[in-house]
Amino acid sequence: MHHSTKVVNMAGDSGTISYDVFISTEPAPEGICSSYDGDVHIWLSDTPAQHMISIFVQSKWVVWNPSRALRVRLADAFVYPTPCKFTGMKYVASETEFLQESKGVPKDAITLAYLIAIDAGVKGTGGSTDYLIPPVSRSNTALDKGKGREVDFEMAGIEPHFTVEEGDCAETDLDIADYRRLLAHPQISSNPAASTLDWSAHGISTVTQWTCKKDAVATAFMANSRKASEVNHHYRMLVELGSHGKPLRELHRDIRQALAQGTAVLVHGWGPEQAMKFGLEDIREYRPPLSQTIKWQDASERAKLFKMPPSARSYVNQIVEGSLHRFVLASVDPKSCWNCLDLPSLIPDIPPFLRGILDDRMAMMTTGTEAYVTAKGQATKGDCSGLNGLQLMHFDAWRSCAWDVMTHGGFLTYPHHDATGFLTYSYIRTGAKLWAYIHLDDVNEFDSNDVAAKWNAYYKHPMATETYDKNVVVGTVLLEKGAVLIQPPGVNHMVYTPVPTVMSGGHFLTYETMHLTEMALTLDFGLGKEDIQHATNALHPGTLRKVYRMVIALPTLVLEQPLFHERCIIALASIVSTDPLSFGVDEYEEGVRLKAKDALSAELAGERARALHIMGAVLVKWNITDPWNEMRKGLWRDPGPLKDISFLGLL
Repeated sequence: MHHSTKVVNMAGDSGTISYDVFISTEPAPEGICSSYDGDVHIWLSDTPAQHMISIFVQSKWVVWNPSRALRVRLADAFVYPTPCKFTGMKYVASETEFLQESKGVPKDAITLAYLIAIDAGVKGTGGSTDYLIPPVSRSNTALDKGKGREVDFEMAGIEPHFTVEEGDCAETDLDIADYRRLLAHPQISSNPAASTLDWSAHGISTVTQWTCKKDAVATAFMANSRKASEVNHHYRMLVELGSHGKPLRELHRDIRQALAQGTAVLVHGWGPEQAMKFGLEDIREYRPPLSQTIKWQDASERAKLFKMPPSARSYVNQIVEGSLHRFVLASVDPKSCWNCLDLPSLIPDIPPFLRGILDDRMAMMTTGTEAYVTAKGQATKGDCSGLNGLQLMHFDAWRSCAWDVMTHGGFLTYPHHDATGFLTYSYIRTGAKLWAYIHLDDVNEFDSNDVAAKWNAYYKHPMATETYDKNVVVGTVLLEKGAVLIQPPGVNHMVYTPVPTVMSGGHFLTYETMHLTEMALTLDFGLGKEDIQHATNALHPGTLRKVYRMVIALPTLVLEQPLFHERCIIALASIVSTDPLSFGVDEYEEGVRLKAKDALSAELAGERARALHIMGAVLVKWNITDPWNEMRKGLWRDPGPLKDISFLGLL
């Protein structure tokens, strides 16, 4: 995408010129003219390269998204760059002022570049450039020049010096970037089949998917969609939060409240400490050895399946096995477009604001010294005296907690929801991903059967590429380094990876979203069982173990916090009371393959017995006989009111 600004000079002559805008404390480089002299510069470049606004701080470039507050330290004061309809940009003293001042003002970098260019007195004549350098304003007074335009690029009495408080903005670790920053390797982007695709909602361009025409059409559909944060159809699709500026407890509360309503959360201001690029050297340092055998999806092999009738398609054919070394080297080969899912990461980086909401981990820690190896009767803490905590655990219960995903540029992950009712957090180590969240358009949200029927229709085609735009509302999220995306259970989405990318993340459970976990399990294994293999991307047999332990932890947790959402507790009862075999995980590749007499089977049965005992007390107290049918009543995404369950502390 290339934009030219049409600038009219004082005399009325006109010309078409492209400008780039930079805000810097450093001298203007050769070939760049500064519109303001002194210590703070607004740079206007006549080289057609990019349209973005950057602030140079601490020897780094910070890209400013004008739609979001960016806190910058100017000498001893904190200020916020804000869009200004007169000067393009000025500083204000608080985030509240940022929100007030930016109302009704263009928030895209291209428009602001034009406004700043005009304010700087730039004129264009016949395509040539002539810079008029106005004098420096050393205070918050107007630089009139007969136009009544306020210039507020400096603060009175303060020597301009920029630093950025660590973590305050998502872009602090990004290098100079432009709208072409997410174009794939030149060897790929020069491929005739890999044309340029504009994502106007995010101000970027990528290569379009080139291995399959259906994938290219679906990716273009994503690119033409709105930002997810702007979509509020039935309920909000995404909220964006900052990880700094408020107590951690308040941030935990805000994240939990959004997730409980089925709303995804994008938290800005955190990224992994270890810098890396998608190359052999950095990946060898991050997760050796490169000789490790891995499996990946091959987009070209997947495309061949479309030439077959659905009944003849074998999805195993799209899975290829090879070394990590081969996978990394192939990322610049246009003939290769691969995606490696769920590489276990046993030494993960966990954002601090996530630690307080990982309830499945907290439950494991709370009950870690309790053992339940008997399958007889109502298991109690005394049944297994002498045993110190959990005895056996399937590896999936661990590996689902943290993983890496490595993907070549150009790969499209088809519509799905993350399996077995998990929440998911994701962050970028290098590269980028574009999410498209998918909400049903026409649906009765108070009728679970209608919700299931509509999703079954959406996933009727085994690869969901014939129906990706049917009866849905879509919003997109750009995830780059410096932010963490947290999505609730059962949220349907598709993902496009524009450049070679390493993404880290993990699955988890929370008490506030158990109603969504139960609904996701119901769609996968109950109301929508026939569509399980293509509505989900993977199965996790460790889920039930975590749910059992979350129930077992309740008698301890209620001693300090007795209030829990009503439908979330009923959802726990629904899951626990359902025969584990009904979830059918063992039928698939990820299954545990346990026999009834295996030691792990006995331990799982003992934990379920203890969980049934606890949930039984709730069902009796609330006069509920069938928790599964109870969950089919009302709004499917409503967590219900808070209710006191302190009576469980007696168990």
